[in-house]
Amino acid sequence: MAERTNLPFDYLSRLLAVEDFDPQDPGGNATLAKQLTIVFDHHVAKCFASPDPISALHQAGFTEVADALAATLAA
Repeated sequence: MAERTNLPFDYLSRLLAVEDFDPQDPGGNATLAKQLTIVFDHHVAKCFASPDPISALHQAGFTEVADALAATLAA
């Protein structure tokens, strides 16, 4: 599946793992929130791994994160 979608195996594994039964959430009500967290994490990590992470964050729409990172690096 990772080869067909050109997505990392770890990323797909994490998405599938959140669908496993969670005794603290037997109805699976938090599954979508967990999946969205993984998607967010994946995209932010890709931005941080780019040659210019601040620009990549801005281009991906994570402007607040980009501005906070720029301010931190400028200090």
